Amino acid sequence: MPQDNMPSSARRFGYFMAIVVNIAMIYVANNILNWKWVPFLTEDFVLCLWAINLSLGASIFINFVFMFFDRKWFRSLMQAFSNVFAFISGYIFWRVFPLDLADSLSSAVKLGLVVILGLIALGTLVELTQAVRYYNRGQS
Repeated sequence: MPQDNMPSSARRFGYFMAIVVNIAMIYVANNILNWKWVPFLTEDFVLCLWAINLSLGASIFINFVFMFFDRKWFRSLMQAFSNVFAFISGYIFWRVFPLDLADSLSSAVKLGLVVILGLIALGTLVELTQAVRYYNRGQS
């Protein structure tokens, strides 16, 4: 990687595509109830939208920054930051649980969400550890 910390054009294109996908996901999340594509999604989904939009917005911002600066330690630190927003979004979804499912399926999905939240928390710790390790080694 060049000394000026600029990512390669292939990496910049990847970050750009991630931004485009996240923008599309915001659009879908904010319109999915109107489209009635998911019949088991309840009106309570609107109570989750702020957290979903926040998480996707953070991802857009982080990928935009990566287009100009993407050292390994910084990427790991920002991934941990992004994971915090993903955790908040997942937690709000779990608390509100805007899905109309049979009780047995509902319990399984809630358990799956708890497992995912645990994995996000673990991933956050791993990313923070990597950020410190990369920074201390001075790797770009």
